[in-house]
Amino acid sequence: MTLSDVDTSALMKRVVVEAQCVGVRRTLEQWNAAGDVLVASTLSWVEVWRSLRRVPVRDLAGTAEAGLAWVAEIPLTDGILERARRIGPEFLRRLDAIHLASALVVAATRILTYDARLADAADVAGFDVVSPPPA
Repeated sequence: MTLSDVDTSALMKRVVVEAQCVGVRRTLEQWNAAGDVLVASTLSWVEVWRSLRRVPVRDLAGTAEAGLAWVAEIPLTDGILERARRIGPEFLRRLDAIHLASALVVAATRILTYDARLADAADVAGFDVVSPPPA
C-alpha cells in the first residue's frame, strides 16, 4: 500500500476541464484501484471550495465532493503548522509549505501536483513527485 498526497492543483483537475484532467483522473483511479491511500491537507478542502466558487458549476457541493472523492483529510494540527514554518527552500509559498508538512507528517511517499514550487520542494524532501501529462 502506498500513501499518496494529492494537492489542490491536481484535485481541481478532477472536476475542471484542463489539459491534464484525463491524466489526473486516470492516475487517481489506478491508485485507488490498487488500494493506495490518497490524502490531502484540510487546506485542500478550503482551496477546492473557494476555487470552484470562481468557475460556473451547477452543483458546488457535488462538484467539490467529486474533486475530493477517495481522499482522506489530514487535519491541520499545531505540529503541521510548526513544521510548515521551517520546511523547504525560501521559494516555497506559505500554503504549499502546509501541504508539504502535512504529507511529511503522515509519511506519504509521493505527491501528485502541478505546482512547480511544491514539486521542487517535495523532490528535495525525498518524495516521488507525479504530474501526469495531458492524455
